[in-house]
Amino acid sequence: MNKVMEIMKKFMSVDVRMKILMGRAWSRGISAGLWSLALMFVLLTGTSWAFELRVELPEALEARDGGFLLGEYAEFDGDTYLADVASMVWIEPRNGKILMSDVIEALGTSEVAGRSVMIAMPDEVKVLPESEIASELRVMTAWKWRIDVLGITGEQIEKYSRYSLPPRVQPGSKSVSIKLVDADGDKTNRQIKLKWFQPVVYSLTSLQRGAGIDVSTLRTRVDSIGMIGESLWSPEQLAHSTMKQSIGAGKVIAASDVAQADLVKAGSSVKLIAKVNGLGIEVNGIAMQRGGIGDVIKVRNLSSRKVLSGKIVDVGRVAIN
Repeated sequence: MNKVMEIMKKFMSVDVRMKILMGRAWSRGISAGLWSLALMFVLLTGTSWAFELRVELPEALEARDGGFLLGEYAEFDGDTYLADVASMVWIEPRNGKILMSDVIEALGTSEVAGRSVMIAMPDEVKVLPESEIASELRVMTAWKWRIDVLGITGEQIEKYSRYSLPPRVQPGSKSVSIKLVDADGDKTNRQIKLKWFQPVVYSLTSLQRGAGIDVSTLRTRVDSIGMIGESLWSPEQLAHSTMKQSIGAGKVIAASDVAQADLVKAGSSVKLIAKVNGLGIEVNGIAMQRGGIGDVIKVRNLSSRKVLSGKIVDVGRVAIN
């Protein structure tokens, strides 16, 4: 066993190409210290073995607190279905880093277990805090997943005394204009590009217009999204829904493609999400109208008793404009 571990450590530090036939021992609670017993493996120095899936992570990444889905930051190559499954694996950094053993353990609890996987990553990936702009956009839009800010760096932002985003930003926007103010009070506008990631829902079979949706045929994967309709992120959101138009197998299902069942009922309790002075807050409210994802409804703030308008963003959750 010691000899096996020495060989593994050697190849993990010199060449991260590896063959892992993952067992399900992780789900039975076997510790990371015994992962050589939990997994069957073959370490390779060549490329003669055909892997079913390749997973690649960068040396460093910027992420929100509390963990993320592997597909928000990893690149995949190989079997499409395995890539989709792997993209939905939850990763929780520890002490500002992700170890290869963390990724192996996480994949070993999914349907990727038992399949041949090549993991291309450093011994450890540094996990840095997400940018200030991404964090502010997350609060503003109630976005749960990765927001990639392109076209400006933190160092460039620091050259200015302050910056401000537009009062409203629609999730999926490809770019926004930010206002930068220097120490002398001079203002300049800068266009920055945005990339939004989230789980998306697709069907293993074609869906016909007017037909009900069999949730058991739906799957999810992490992908970047655009402005084509409100994207859905959970098969449960489509329960009891019908198709407004036909779409092919594997195509991402948008809210505009379906006649959705109500996720919020009139008179039901909801969480109102809002941005106040740059901070995200949640308060209790009552829905005064029913609706599905993306619908704008009237709600009452139970604290202030005011009637407000907001967009339904999830089951029982309404984002206030």
